Amino acid sequence: MAQAGTAALPDLHRAAVRPGPSCPLRVMHVVYALQPGGMEFGVVKVVNGLDPARVQSSICSTAPAVDSMKSLVTPAVPIFELRRRHGNDPRLVWDLYRLFRRERPHIVHTHAWGTLIEGLVAARLARVPVVVHGEHGTLQLRGFQARIQRWAWRGATRVLSVSRKLAERMAATTGFAHDRIQTIQNGVDFSRFSPALREAGREELGLGPNTLAIGTAGRLVPVKDHANLIDALAQLRDRGVTFTAFIAGDGPLRADLETRIAARRLTERVRLLGQRADIERVFAALDVFVLSSKSEGMSNTILEAMASGAPVVATNVGGAEELVDDGRTGLLVSREDSDALAAALEEMAGDRARCRQMGIAARAKAETTFSLSRMLKDYDALYLDLAGPTTVGARQ
Repeated sequence: MAQAGTAALPDLHRAAVRPGPSCPLRVMHVVYALQPGGMEFGVVKVVNGLDPARVQSSICSTAPAVDSMKSLVTPAVPIFELRRRHGNDPRLVWDLYRLFRRERPHIVHTHAWGTLIEGLVAARLARVPVVVHGEHGTLQLRGFQARIQRWAWRGATRVLSVSRKLAERMAATTGFAHDRIQTIQNGVDFSRFSPALREAGREELGLGPNTLAIGTAGRLVPVKDHANLIDALAQLRDRGVTFTAFIAGDGPLRADLETRIAARRLTERVRLLGQRADIERVFAALDVFVLSSKSEGMSNTILEAMASGAPVVATNVGGAEELVDDGRTGLLVSREDSDALAAALEEMAGDRARCRQMGIAARAKAETTFSLSRMLKDYDALYLDLAGPTTVGARQ
């Protein structure tokens, strides 16, 4: 039985929401699984933030959703949970088709490779008027997958990217026309992420007033390359820098990272925090935020750290250069290069006054360019423009 605010297939017990005379636009987001992750948090921000009088949002999680994520979604947004099998699941097309036919969305918005094929085919079979597909950073680039992506993107009404750099990479690696990709950059909630939380955050983490706090957040998965970060922190220690480091998040590599931390003799310096509901306090407590990813679309954690007043040291992947002004709001380094990462962290540690100024500049840039309200306006305009009055009227 699905919990309140959710519905499940094939047991379609929840009554479909039917709009009134004004008929707000119905948009259903389809994700592989609603679990902690940058893409999924981004979807939650969109569905919670759009005006329900204009856009009536829902989420379909094709695999069971995580309770902590469901709790973040406003009760007015239905969550439909399916039971897909791993890999390609032909039954998923049927389940999605049934869901789309019942809920009658004006727009289906699929996210990333995990929902691209099944979501597109089911939406077209169900005669959904508009299909939007969004890519968030991790592309499937084996030969046949690149060809499938190109074919599927051509079948969508609009293809989205979260950064200009990712859009360029999508076009270059698949041959898809660059001018058919629209970029909507991520936004951050300044009411939640703020330097004002610094004192409370440092107290909660047990940090002294002069302790250098370095931290990161993200799922403990290979693409985040926490192993490279741990190696860089070992070098930083060997160079005589005193620090405390925090890694927030959870995932399948936790045991491996614990072993690596012990092998590098960092047990007293590096703390694995697990999944944190109060990540805004952790970010505000940091003197330096670091991201060691091998690949990104546009990192939400970099944005949140900037909004919290932390300077950023990050690998120059995806949209990092759109977020970080190298030398002004942080430092960018090559990916998979622990020497460069350690050198950048040492540079930050060696000039704490400059580090603080970078943090102030990072917050200012986030406020100017990456507000949540700007992102929501972009999605609102996209959906209403693509649907148009004819589409909405036909689906009432």
